[in-house]
Amino acid sequence: MELALGAMARLAPKLGKLLKQEYVLQKGLKPDIESLSRELVMMNKSLADASKVLPDQLSDVDKHWIGQIRELSYDMEDAIDDFTVRVAGGCDDPAAATDAAKGIKKIAGKVTAAMEKFNLIKKIKDRHQLANKVKEIKELSKELADLHSKYTINGPGANLAATTGIDPRVPRAYKKELDLVGIEEARHQVINMLTTDQAGTHAHVSGQDLKIVSIVGVEGLGKTTLAKAVYDRLKEKFDCSVFFSVGRTPNMTRVFEKLLVGLDEKYEQIDMARWDLQQFCDKLHKFLRNKRYFIVVDDIWDIASWEIIKDFLENNNQGRSRIIMTTRNFKVINEAKEEVYRLKPLSNDNSKKLFDKSVHGHEGKCLDKIYVEVSSEIIDKCHGIPLAITAVASLLADKPCQDWAKVYDSIGFGKKEDNTMRILSYSYYDLPCYLKPCLLYLSMFPEDVHIQIHELIWLWIAEGFVQVQEEGHNRLFEIGERYFDELVNRSMIQVVEKGYSMLIFQDCHIHDIVLDLIRKLSREENFVTILSKEHCTSSDSSRGDMEVDIPYSGSKARRLTVQNRSVEHIPQDIMDRPEMLRSVCIQFSVIENMAPLCSFRACRVLYISYGRVPFDLKHLGKLRHLKCLVIRGTLVGELPKEIGQLKSLQALVLAYANEHHPVVEKLLPAICSLTQLSCLILNGHLKSLPSDSIGNLVSLEHLQLVIDRSVAEAFVVELGKLTRLKMLLVAFISEVEPEESLQKALVHSLCSLERLQEVTLAFVFPRPGDDRTLSPGTPASIWELWEPPKQLRRLYIGGMIFSRCPAWMNASCLPCLRYLRLELFVVEVRDLDNLARFPELRYLSIHGSTWPLMYTVGAEGFKNLRTFIVQTLLKFDMGAMPRLKELDFLVSTNSHVYVISSGSLVDLDFGVDKLLSLEHVTVTVYCPGATLAQVEETEAAVRRAVERHPNRLSLNMERLDECDILSDEKYRIQSLVHAAEYLVSVRKIKDAEADVGFICVLRGSGFLYLRTVVFSLDCAGASMWQVERVEVAIRHAVDILHNNPTLQLIRINIEEMASSSDHPNTEV
Repeated sequence: MELALGAMARLAPKLGKLLKQEYVLQKGLKPDIESLSRELVMMNKSLADASKVLPDQLSDVDKHWIGQIRELSYDMEDAIDDFTVRVAGGCDDPAAATDAAKGIKKIAGKVTAAMEKFNLIKKIKDRHQLANKVKEIKELSKELADLHSKYTINGPGANLAATTGIDPRVPRAYKKELDLVGIEEARHQVINMLTTDQAGTHAHVSGQDLKIVSIVGVEGLGKTTLAKAVYDRLKEKFDCSVFFSVGRTPNMTRVFEKLLVGLDEKYEQIDMARWDLQQFCDKLHKFLRNKRYFIVVDDIWDIASWEIIKDFLENNNQGRSRIIMTTRNFKVINEAKEEVYRLKPLSNDNSKKLFDKSVHGHEGKCLDKIYVEVSSEIIDKCHGIPLAITAVASLLADKPCQDWAKVYDSIGFGKKEDNTMRILSYSYYDLPCYLKPCLLYLSMFPEDVHIQIHELIWLWIAEGFVQVQEEGHNRLFEIGERYFDELVNRSMIQVVEKGYSMLIFQDCHIHDIVLDLIRKLSREENFVTILSKEHCTSSDSSRGDMEVDIPYSGSKARRLTVQNRSVEHIPQDIMDRPEMLRSVCIQFSVIENMAPLCSFRACRVLYISYGRVPFDLKHLGKLRHLKCLVIRGTLVGELPKEIGQLKSLQALVLAYANEHHPVVEKLLPAICSLTQLSCLILNGHLKSLPSDSIGNLVSLEHLQLVIDRSVAEAFVVELGKLTRLKMLLVAFISEVEPEESLQKALVHSLCSLERLQEVTLAFVFPRPGDDRTLSPGTPASIWELWEPPKQLRRLYIGGMIFSRCPAWMNASCLPCLRYLRLELFVVEVRDLDNLARFPELRYLSIHGSTWPLMYTVGAEGFKNLRTFIVQTLLKFDMGAMPRLKELDFLVSTNSHVYVISSGSLVDLDFGVDKLLSLEHVTVTVYCPGATLAQVEETEAAVRRAVERHPNRLSLNMERLDECDILSDEKYRIQSLVHAAEYLVSVRKIKDAEADVGFICVLRGSGFLYLRTVVFSLDCAGASMWQVERVEVAIRHAVDILHNNPTLQLIRINIEEMASSSDHPNTEV
């Protein structure tokens, strides 16, 4: 039974903490508290054993007993929390204190009554004082322990699923769900079907119009994975593209909204909550006009939904567009006329490869006899289903081979179609107790929804699923991350890789089969009550032919989620006890009438996302147990200032459909009184800040804000007071570049934040013309004062150009860095060599104005890198970047970059075929200073180089500054410019980064064609060391120019130089 524990694991610590603080001085109370804690801990461990037994191995008496204990543990926790908030928390109302004490007494009575039904315990006498309740609960725990002893729960699974610790091998930068074992042939066949007609003629030759290919196969076979692989390969060949899922019971308005947002990202910032289907269709029709599109419609379940989508797309096709549809329903393809690709299970060889890779992390034969025999039997029972193979491999990865046979027998393989669910069920029961409620909580979310990882962890924390194991450690979020990592490692959750979305947060989702499993378990264990479209067919609130995932008879709804619904009100049998609800989650739904907000007295989580709910938020302050409040993309009434009364609130997310919602600024004074708040995310543009406000939030670990320049300096001063911050994401909105004064204040505050793990700083301001290209950027010396914490794993600083890489940017200072994005004016070979030594780096994006001619990546550098984005030509040695998936670099068409043979461009041989894991390449062709013929010749050379790769790479080619392509005559004239002369006053050069200034000067002088550069140095009033320093800076600036011009240095006015004995540190 997966949730036998209920809230039992949290009771002993809560009672101990409460009573130790308030009543420890009472005579004889301390021994009772300690004894009670021991009793509850032992009971918790006993129930943990029960949670490992498969349901079909428990008797009805066992199940009933476990259910009683679970429900009563929830009630007991509610009473303790209520007393903590209303009494120990400092409530001034004597009546509230009395009610809270009576609440605990009432719970004890309920426990007694329940146990009397079994005739297993004696009646507990009434006590008058709360202190005496300790002894009552102690007696109760003893009697419950006796009950457990009398009704011992045994079963073959009780001792099988040993508690596993957090796998230290799981990296935070996650690999993909599969390494696509055996997918190459299927991908090639689907691509051929899309690009040729049924007669075998190439689609472009035959003039074929719209082409649709359907991929069909049973669940878990990898239809989505295959469609995504094809999509990634072909999407760049079309004017627009989108990959989106439909799901089993789609809301078609929501489906077309996903289609529109996927095609045009600008609609993400528009409030479309009240749009109807016709409005979405009109916008889509306008957008698709005169465009070739490539659209993947994933996870179609019924013919009617597919016909609506297909009819719309067919009527908006402008020629040679392509569609892929995936479905597990063979009836859908029988009714359709499009071509069909029937996805087959993996071959036995590929199944073994996938199994070995999932167990060991790599392919390869194992000679262990037990391994070979048992693995062969297990693989045979998986029938080539990738999801089943990875699930059972994850289950066995940390178990010795000697135990595999026992696991094989316990799974109880049956019919072919049942084995995947059996494997997943067994994988679930094998989870440690602390992971089971975390996984089941994902049933609160609709199908095919991407869930923000950081938000999910805060929801777990709010529900009390994340527990600190060691006394004195308050690192709940870090423990929650470890929980998440382990679920990923066990193939129960999948991380969504979204490229540049890594700048903010990563998402996750779960497979449909896993969702089906946890919904079933959640219903059986009264964990979640689900009201969704798939369960409700009527548009009103009557029960009618509804089938709702509600708790079994005698249970109370503890968590309610409303998904993709439009109802008048929630059925009465679900909402008969709103005061018992711990989580209320409403997503993509409209509810006309709702119980008053103040009735959710025990609510820990209130989550409203893209819905419309008639909550009167003026009562929000009465939800004293509320720990997580999320309002996203939802039009709600103005939040009251009483939000400041939510003294239990840990996480607050206000992300309105309209980012300029005025309510954010009005609420700031109240929000800033929540000193216990750990996570604050506001997407409103803050143009005013109450004085001495943000700094009051001393418990903050996560902070995300959008700050106007007018209050930026006041904000950064307050920022330095938030010494517990671990994740910082701030966007500064301004009309000008960030001034040095603001940067210095920001650096000063950052120096106080020694716990930072992730930093995202974005400076948003207009950049007219080419100012950004020619500006030498921010002196690195400003940022040298910051010593980033060694545990920093993500750093993004955008909109601010560093003159050069800061000195602290090295592997010894930042050994844990996994994600890095910076903008530099000068990038040198030594900078890239330095970055290559970072051991954990997964994502690297460097934007710069001046780069080396070419950079060669050796076999020893960038060992863990997955994404590499630079703006120079690259060459790779054998064995370089063994894990690289995505490569983005720049190629200049300037003829000096390449070797010219007989007037034509030689094929580029930069060794991209040596990157064995590579999947996608983006090449930007730099056009200024080149003719159209040179640009096209460069593009052809790049294509030839990429086509030599054995992985059939996806290639995206882009042109930079295409408007600056020269005519042949203009190219000939500009090529005649060979020399440039400059006069420099040495005495005026005081900047330690003088070479950056000279680089800026040279870049503005048509440096692509320079053959000779002459610098006349006015030495009047300067000392010899100053002259020599300037000469070194000039030589360095010229050396990094691509065309390697000849340099002449001429000293003038030497007779007026200062004494050579002047000290170098003397200010001039």
